[in-house]
Amino acid sequence: MRRRAPEITGLAVLAAAALAGMACRQYRRDLAQAYRRITSGGRIAATACGPVQYAESGEGPPLLIVHGAGGGYDQGLYFARFIGGDYRWIAPSRFGFLGTPAPQGADSARQADAYACLLDSLNVERVGVIGVSMGGPSALLFAQRYPQRTTSLALVSAASHALPPRPAVLAALFSLFLNDFVFWSLVRLSPQGLLAALGVPAEVQKQLSREESARLQAFIESILPMSARRSGQLLEQQMSEYPAELIGIIQAPALVLHACDDTLVDCEQGKFSARNIPGADFILMEKGGHLALMLDFNAGSRARLREFLERQNRLEELPSSL
Repeated sequence: MRRRAPEITGLAVLAAAALAGMACRQYRRDLAQAYRRITSGGRIAATACGPVQYAESGEGPPLLIVHGAGGGYDQGLYFARFIGGDYRWIAPSRFGFLGTPAPQGADSARQADAYACLLDSLNVERVGVIGVSMGGPSALLFAQRYPQRTTSLALVSAASHALPPRPAVLAALFSLFLNDFVFWSLVRLSPQGLLAALGVPAEVQKQLSREESARLQAFIESILPMSARRSGQLLEQQMSEYPAELIGIIQAPALVLHACDDTLVDCEQGKFSARNIPGADFILMEKGGHLALMLDFNAGSRARLREFLERQNRLEELPSSL
């Protein structure tokens, strides 16, 4: 047996090396595929506010959909397809995400102005606005700064005021999270842990159907490549800091949707929007976490969002072009 120990050790080393090699090849293939996807779908508009990446899909009344953290134009279109409806979806990449550079002094007010500049370049005068997650502050400020251009405002699991700074330990972990290989490894080896980090409680994950699990898996895979989103991710703290009392003068019809058990963007953020936007309607979802709207037990909330968009954007005779 002593003579066989080196042989067994050698075989174990070879097996580990083979597995590592397979993992590296799969990582390179997945990352290359992710880069092909993000470079093939968006366009760059040369606007008065600087270059803005965006994509469009569909026809009908225009809706501007503002993505959350880990996003870009691709995440905006992902949620647009999920919400559905016959609309002209306009999905920009926020500052620092994918192909939109981050200007010096970037904040949510400048980001809201960039949306207006993008709409100018597309000859679109009025839009319904949907802010998802960390797309909330700039969506709120667009509605506040451009009341005559905002037909409706919907906020989905959205931040509405400043996020607390991360403790040093969490900040260090967050920087690791932004590494492509680390994020890819989490997607492949610990999707449940990654979903928990993205605000979907473990108890909710246990209740998911096979279809819902596949849906969420596809969503977290779509966040790759994280390196193309890193600059935007690092801006999120300062992008959440603005005079939140400004939303008290928003004139647009508003709908706020948030889950009680959202562990990424606390439900208090949604309650703040609902309390402070005049006349806002509030849909409080009992469970589902940060991605609650994607889960089937919140199908009724999705239907109410679609009804709101239809009522405020499709049934009115509103001009859509300059």
